[in-house]
Amino acid sequence: MATNIRDVAKAAGVSVATVSKVLNGYTTVNQKTKEKVLRFVKEMQFQPNSAARSLVGRRSMTIGIFLTTGLSHPFFTEILSGMEEALKENGYDLIYLAQFSWDNKEYSFVRHCQSRNVEGVVVFGFQHEDMSFEELIESNIPTLFIDLDVKEGRAGYISSDNEEAVERAIGYLIGLNHRKIGFLSGDKASYVTRHRFDGYRKGLAEAGITYREDYVAPGDFSREMGYQGMQKLLALSDRPTSVVCCSDMSAIGAMEAIRDAGLSVPEDISVIGFDDIEMASFVRPALTTVRQNMKHIGRKSIELLDRLIVDKELAPPEAIVPTELVVRDSCGPAKA
Repeated sequence: MATNIRDVAKAAGVSVATVSKVLNGYTTVNQKTKEKVLRFVKEMQFQPNSAARSLVGRRSMTIGIFLTTGLSHPFFTEILSGMEEALKENGYDLIYLAQFSWDNKEYSFVRHCQSRNVEGVVVFGFQHEDMSFEELIESNIPTLFIDLDVKEGRAGYISSDNEEAVERAIGYLIGLNHRKIGFLSGDKASYVTRHRFDGYRKGLAEAGITYREDYVAPGDFSREMGYQGMQKLLALSDRPTSVVCCSDMSAIGAMEAIRDAGLSVPEDISVIGFDDIEMASFVRPALTTVRQNMKHIGRKSIELLDRLIVDKELAPPEAIVPTELVVRDSCGPAKA
């Protein structure tokens, strides 16, 4: 077991300064050396003193996370898992600055950041309408937004390729001869809903299918709203033969509504979800869905934020992560 940084430096065959740079998240150390140092840190069970690192490098090595919706949804837990891996590898400590919903319009992100002495923050679970981010953006605190298209000053963002994902899902249904394709929306104000809806419209247009407003049901990504939205589509005299949902939870709710109406998935109506949460493969029929690489999004958000923290001249980053259509059992050919 290592008792100080010199023990690690000697074992790794590098200088004390190099170990210090690795522990403080500097990007000037090449990847091979960084991996070697971190390996010895782990093997020797070295616990660097965060207060000492802060004094030496004038850095707190602390990142904050603003999360408004809590940690229960599988989407958020997967992202957090990826973030925590990257935080550990880069020597950062983590502070949850918010894990709840609130409507306090006077709340100050900046004051909260300053009171906790964080070097940067990740923001996710919010929409533009929830609160004003202008103060945070103008503060020059390095900030990385997830699923919120902010690219200004010292703030950037990361998101899945939502539009292309739904466009591809529509193409898959068209390949199964579906022409009556419904859409179960997420939160109407959200960045991801807007882009997924754009993908829906684009997919229909490319196939020469006329857009029908009555085939779009409102929602909020939840199982309950998925159920209610599907009920509205089922009540139509000329109901859809398939539906694309903005989340797996709403898709699961939609399948429940279809069954409760005495119909079958996919024999009567095909269903596609979005996210590929663990439950998607266990429901029956197993859910065809768009897989987001949620753990990668979490890891990448920390990597991008680290670059913003270290390089004061770095332009605001923008990262769009590819998705994958996972074909299971909830889709079938349209009835003639």
